[in-house]
Amino acid sequence: MTDTEAAATIVAADAIAVLGIDVGGSSVKHLLARADASTARPPEPLARGRNATPKSAPVDGLAAIVEAVRGDRRLTRLVLSIPGIVDEARGIVVRSTNIPALDGCALGDRLEAELGIPVDVINDGHAAAVAEASWGAGAGVDDVFVLALGTGIAGAHVVGGRVVPGAHGSAGELGHITIDPSGSVCSCGRRGCLETIIGAPALRAAWAEAGGSGGTESLFAAHTDGHAAAKRVVEHAASALAEAILTLCALVDPGCIVIGGGLAQAPHHLVTLAARFVAERATFHRIPPIVPATLGEWAGANGTVLTALLRQGTLV
Repeated sequence: MTDTEAAATIVAADAIAVLGIDVGGSSVKHLLARADASTARPPEPLARGRNATPKSAPVDGLAAIVEAVRGDRRLTRLVLSIPGIVDEARGIVVRSTNIPALDGCALGDRLEAELGIPVDVINDGHAAAVAEASWGAGAGVDDVFVLALGTGIAGAHVVGGRVVPGAHGSAGELGHITIDPSGSVCSCGRRGCLETIIGAPALRAAWAEAGGSGGTESLFAAHTDGHAAAKRVVEHAASALAEAILTLCALVDPGCIVIGGGLAQAPHHLVTLAARFVAERATFHRIPPIVPATLGEWAGANGTVLTALLRQGTLV
């Protein structure tokens, strides 16, 4: 992390603002925006920066970041996105594998008491999803399903700019649709989930078994070069993703499917192949556009700012 990344670009010191913070396993990204910013498009940030994640004393560390970023400004709302299981209604981090010091923490209440401003805590996948649906690849579509391909497979259904969480807050877990009942045991305890075929660890293992070396970047590079074994591994993964998408279309019927995450970045091997397989296999299904995400690593931070603007009631 460079000094430039750690420092915010600051203007309009007297602005009334909202602050969005995307807390990751290694870094914390923040975006500060005017409180009267339009939600129709990403606002020009008053400040944008990155800090190391405070893991040993995260509440104090996050409060210090907020204080440093806001300076003399008056904040009307703070929204944080956290990796893990979050009780969004109560602002409680139920479990965060990447930041275990936050497990069971009433983060919203603690930061509200310390900072004196309204605070919301949301899941990081939900934050990225609302940003992609409203300001990214799904912009202009009212009903969007956002899927993130990485170490695990996360999904969120966004309707009218808001995540539909389900009755217990666990809707959208496409990574745990069973693709192969006799397949490998998943982290969830079941066998043959999509995540066991297309998650990054599964792809690395399949590539190694096929005789390849290196991680997923090596796999995709070999696929681009026409390597036969790489082609088999990538096509198998894309086939599994296509089956999951067909199930999604049958159950949810989204208006657009946005696919992001580290495994879906350019040159979009998995996205384009999966979309082709979906088109070839569809029967009664209404297949929406299947497109790669566009906001990259700042999707979560953008989603926290959008959530802050919406929850304070600013709909310009």
